[in-house]
Amino acid sequence: MEMLLLKTEQLPSLLAASRSQLVQSWDPPTLMQALNWGRFFQQLHSHLQAQPSLREALKRQLKKKGLVRLSQLRRCPELLGLALLENRALPSTTRHSLFCSFLIPATGGEEPFISLLARRRAASQLLLGHLEPPVKETAGVKQWEGLPVRVQAQLLLSQLRDDGGGDGDQGRSSSALLDCLPCGPVLYRTVAAALVEPGWEVEARVLLLPWLLLGDPARLSSFCRFLSPQCLASLCAHYPELLASYLSFLSAWGSCLSYDPLHGEWQTSGLKEDEVPWQEMQDRIRCLYQVPEPLGSAVQTRLRQLKAQDGDFEVRGLSIWTDLLLDMEMPAFERKPGRFIISCKV
Repeated sequence: MEMLLLKTEQLPSLLAASRSQLVQSWDPPTLMQALNWGRFFQQLHSHLQAQPSLREALKRQLKKKGLVRLSQLRRCPELLGLALLENRALPSTTRHSLFCSFLIPATGGEEPFISLLARRRAASQLLLGHLEPPVKETAGVKQWEGLPVRVQAQLLLSQLRDDGGGDGDQGRSSSALLDCLPCGPVLYRTVAAALVEPGWEVEARVLLLPWLLLGDPARLSSFCRFLSPQCLASLCAHYPELLASYLSFLSAWGSCLSYDPLHGEWQTSGLKEDEVPWQEMQDRIRCLYQVPEPLGSAVQTRLRQLKAQDGDFEVRGLSIWTDLLLDMEMPAFERKPGRFIISCKV
C-alpha cells in the first residue's frame, strides 16, 4: 500500500509538469518516459478494479491527502496527451514524437488514442459553449429538441460519466466539472436536454439532479427562468422533485406583481431584472396544470395555499393567486384570445 501511495502521489506533479514551461527541456526519451508513467497509472486503475479492498483503501488515503482521484488514474494518458498537445513550450522534435506515439495502431480492437483525444477535444469545445446561442422554441418545438442540442447533451452526459467513473462518488465529481463550465443559456439548454435524453435517465438523475437541486439556488432560479413553460412542465413530469423548487420560484415571482386597476391586470414593477410578466405567469401555471397526476393536483393545492395566505378572496384584483385559480378554472372558450399558450403537451 505504501509503495502504491508513493507512486500515485507523483501523478499531480507529472500533470503539472506537462502543462508548464518545464517541457522545454523534454527530449523524445523524456517524453516516452512520461507517457509510460501515464500508461502505468492507467494499468494500476485496471488492476485495482479486480481488488476492491485494496482499491477502497487507496481511495481513502488519496481522499485524505486531497491530491488525486481514482478516475484520474484511468484517464492519465488522455490527460497527459491533451496537456502536451496544448503546451506550446514543447520542442518541435518532441512534439513529432508525441504525434507518432498517437498514431501507433491500437490492438485488441480498442479505439486509437488520437481518435479518443479528438473526440474529447470536440466535447470540451461543445461544453465550453463554442456553439451558436440557443434559440427560443417555435411552432411547438421545445428548446431541447433538434440534433445539435441532443448531441451536446449526450456529450455532456458521457463526459460526466467518464469523469466520475470508478470514483464511487459520481455526483460530487460531476458537480465539480459542471461548476467549471460557464453558466448561461448554452449550459442550461444542454442540461435540460440531457435530463430528458432517452436511455440516459439513470445517469441524468445521478449526475445532473444533485448539481441542479442541491447547488446554488440562484443558478436553479436562472435555469427555471430561462426554460419555457412547456420545457419546465415536461421536466417536472420527468422529475417530480423539481416541482417543489419550481413552485417556490413561481411564488416569489408572483409576489413581485402588483395589480393595476386602470388596465385591469397584474404588472411588474420594472425594478428587478428577473421579474416575470403576468402573461408568462399564466402560461407557466397553465402548463403545470396539464402535468399528469398527482403533480397537477399538487400545483392546484399550492395555489390554494397561497390564495389562503393572501386572505382567501374570491374577487379579482386582490390576490394574484385568486386570479390565477379563477383563470385556470375558466372554460377555454371564455378566455381572452392570446391569453394562454394552450398547447403545452409534455
